[in-house]
Amino acid sequence: MDSNSKSAFMPSLTSGLVLGVILVIYSLILYVVGLNENQWLAAISYVITAIVLFFIIVNFRDKQQGGFIAYGKGVSVGTLAGFFASIILAIFTYIYVTYIDPSVIEKALVQAEESILARQPNMSDEELDNAMKMVEIFTSPVLMATMSIFWYTLVSLVFSLLISIFAKREDTNIA
Repeated sequence: MDSNSKSAFMPSLTSGLVLGVILVIYSLILYVVGLNENQWLAAISYVITAIVLFFIIVNFRDKQQGGFIAYGKGVSVGTLAGFFASIILAIFTYIYVTYIDPSVIEKALVQAEESILARQPNMSDEELDNAMKMVEIFTSPVLMATMSIFWYTLVSLVFSLLISIFAKREDTNIA
């Protein structure tokens, strides 16, 4: 049995939960200091994710795989960890927009309406109402949480694809 046949599920679950908690803590810090709407600071969560995914993949390679990992195994470890982190983030997102700060949705609706009117200032009230109904669908807490799972898993996949290029080590002793 070669070293790349070990399951990545449990190490990815554990690491993903830790990553999710780290990202939730970062989001809470931004909220407490009043910088949760700053897009540049929000983008730092992606940097945190990339760094933590690198350490997750390398740690899995070194501790679970005996120092060797195939490219595909690295991608699966990182993506799974990102998926589990995204579930933690989705739960946090739902709680945040439902209980902690429901005004986030109201602010998003106001910004969307302003954006629509800026692009199409001659829009009729009926057209605006129809457009806003679509926006309201996408700003429901359940859909926001669901989309965060999809988005963060996709982001983790992309990062894992890149990180695994550098983290892979093939065992050349296997005949």
